[in-house]
Amino acid sequence: MKDKFFRIISPITLSVVIVLDVAIVAFAAFSVKKLLYFANFYAILFGICEVFALVMAVLVTKDVVTQGIKFGAEQLEFTNLDKDNIFSYDEILSVETQKDKKASLVKNFRDRQSKIILNLTDDRVVTVDIGITTDKTLKEAAEKIISRLPERPEISDSSQKPVEASSETEK
Repeated sequence: MKDKFFRIISPITLSVVIVLDVAIVAFAAFSVKKLLYFANFYAILFGICEVFALVMAVLVTKDVVTQGIKFGAEQLEFTNLDKDNIFSYDEILSVETQKDKKASLVKNFRDRQSKIILNLTDDRVVTVDIGITTDKTLKEAAEKIISRLPERPEISDSSQKPVEASSETEK
């Protein structure tokens, strides 16, 4: 089976990165113009800072665009994680998705992140935060993972389940 890549791009992150890239290119044009007409210490310093900003813009844009899931013949890899990002299809028991859709002015962006929860055979539960994505992208990612599993479980959407508070009392 050929390796396939499913790209996960957050619309908010992508729009912010595009705006920043446009601003950096505009400042680069301004920097070159200043260097051509007024080659003094500050113009050279501004040009050096702009080269650094261009390199950083390329690296950040590359990182945002290459986030996703790489599906291989035997395993899948989440490319936005640094370690423990490769999972064999045989060790995944079930896949759950979670996304908070309730309106609230108190919640932070971190609370709005989409999550894919993998229940593994060795009783581990791995939660992979894939960023602020659309419902369609989250569902598609979970369906692609499940389609490659040996036993095809159902997708469980844990954001629909009510969360019950549990309290234990000591006797």
